[in-house]
Amino acid sequence: MAARLSLRLLAPMLLLLWQPTAAWQPPWAVPEMDFTQCATDVHWVGQNYMNMKGLVMDDVTFRYCPSRLPEIWPNLNNSKVTSLRLFRSWNEAWPEERQDTVWDSLVSYVKNNGVKVLMGTPVTCDAQADERDWKWTKALMQRLGPANVMGFAVGNELELLWGQKGIAKDCILELWDKGGLWKTFQQRVAEVDEIGFGSLAITSVFTSGIIYSGDKFLPFVNIPGQAMVNDFLKNATRKYARRFVFSVNIYPYFDPTLTIDPPHHTCESAIKIATCFKTGCLANKALIEVRLKMVALTHRPDDRLWIGEIGWSSPKADALSTAMASCPTFSSVESLTLFYRNFLEWDLSVGAPGVLDPDHAFYFTMRDAQNFGNQEYFGLLKSCNNAECKIHSADFVPPEMLRRYSWMNFFLQLLGSTLVLTGLFCATWASAAAACPRRKGDRDSSEESDSSSESSR
Repeated sequence: MAARLSLRLLAPMLLLLWQPTAAWQPPWAVPEMDFTQCATDVHWVGQNYMNMKGLVMDDVTFRYCPSRLPEIWPNLNNSKVTSLRLFRSWNEAWPEERQDTVWDSLVSYVKNNGVKVLMGTPVTCDAQADERDWKWTKALMQRLGPANVMGFAVGNELELLWGQKGIAKDCILELWDKGGLWKTFQQRVAEVDEIGFGSLAITSVFTSGIIYSGDKFLPFVNIPGQAMVNDFLKNATRKYARRFVFSVNIYPYFDPTLTIDPPHHTCESAIKIATCFKTGCLANKALIEVRLKMVALTHRPDDRLWIGEIGWSSPKADALSTAMASCPTFSSVESLTLFYRNFLEWDLSVGAPGVLDPDHAFYFTMRDAQNFGNQEYFGLLKSCNNAECKIHSADFVPPEMLRRYSWMNFFLQLLGSTLVLTGLFCATWASAAAACPRRKGDRDSSEESDSSSESSR
């Protein structure tokens, strides 16, 4: 009876621990995840100009899983990623002993897939750190080679630096008012030319906010003590002409003009105008304004324009402070899906006669990451440990082939297996003991005990 009860208790454990899995292997036999694209059951067609679109590589992907860069665009079956944007080449906070391994993975991905990279080197208030970053950037550029580098950017969104906590006013004055950025830019370009990248496109990336505080004489923002962007762009375009590329980050997601004022201004109307890419949409309006300002500065209609970043956060980004922060659907996966699909289908047209379209656009980003200490969720994947696309159906279950047992899972199964085997051994022993006849001596002893008990009464 005890044996049958033990087996009944053990049967469910056996089913849970030993249900069929696809090609299980112990962890020491499992190679690095063979990753080409994220897993999903939502796939689209109708994408346009994918050779003029690329992905931004976030710091999470760069540091923790450079061997898991998507070769195929998420939610597309046949469109390969052809360009990549890097903010930096390394970070002093990352383990130095992993640098070669990480760079090997990146270089292998780039060369095996024919990817072009927009390199980036930071500019901060720490000159020594900037020089170290620049050495890393040059070293990585040389490993990639001129054939795989489409350009390099000096600084990213530096017009916002003055508003960051802990930034000294002297640093801002040195960077902008005293021409520090312009001096650094020229030095970086000269050194790039010396190592064999003489015809490489050069840029510095700003937010689209630089277009909203200028005038017809100073098209871009030029505020002493904050950001002298117009002066910098004038110098760069005069000295380097069309080699210099205008680059702006455009985020309809953060647009401060989006309000909630029913019946005309609602969450739904905001989502509609912020997620589209046609005449009248926020992204298109910003791009048209950028182009007009470029012409006002250089008097040339055909300077190149790159979108350095464009994307949508789901769930809500910590930095979202507009009226849309109180609109749950604005940062939903459904809104992300709408924005991302429209981006893929977009032919890069701004929809205005006589206004040239952007020449390239980088989607931000591969995986969720932090920015200036704020958690953002612009990734098309959630994390390095998650192989699923963020966009999938509600009942989607990723294929088992994308799952790999970690050491912890292995030891948990080993422990469970040991418990099951121990239970089976005990159940078998109990069953065998119950089936064996007692020895005569045992019986006599028992009877003597009973007799002894009787006589004592």
